[in-house]
Amino acid sequence: MIHRIQGVPDDLPLLPDQPSQTDQVRRFGPIAAIAIVALLFIFQNTESANFDFLWFNFRWPLWAMLLVFMAIGAAVAWGIGRRRARRARND
Repeated sequence: MIHRIQGVPDDLPLLPDQPSQTDQVRRFGPIAAIAIVALLFIFQNTESANFDFLWFNFRWPLWAMLLVFMAIGAAVAWGIGRRRARRARND
């Protein structure tokens, strides 16, 4: 549905409505589902675990490691998406 704004000439572009509830679910639904599954996974893994990588060797609660690596993964995905968007805009 298109809204007409009072006092604005008819030849100006019209403003579209807000996104529908279906569009909002399509946009945020997968993100919310992934977040819920990740939180469930974190809450089910509360014991400590050893972390051995190159010269790093320490013991952390598994939930903290999962949270850190999920944040790193999200940052990498965001960076890749941003880079692709920038490339598409420049082409």
